[in-house]
Amino acid sequence: MKTLNVAFTTLVLLASASAMAGTFADFDTNKDGVISKSEAAASESLMKLFDELDANKDGELSQEEFNK
Repeated sequence: MKTLNVAFTTLVLLASASAMAGTFADFDTNKDGVISKSEAAASESLMKLFDELDANKDGELSQEEFNK
């Protein structure tokens, strides 16, 4: 059952990431090289994934984190 839950969660995250329209540059509106939570707020899909993508938990998404 645990394996099924992990698989389902992974599929949901992948589906959400695919549904997220826009490139890193589209979201990095102030062109400082990171996406802040306020910039991410332009996309409901990105906001849902933000904390999961923010691997170093600094409150910003680097391009590497965004591309995962």
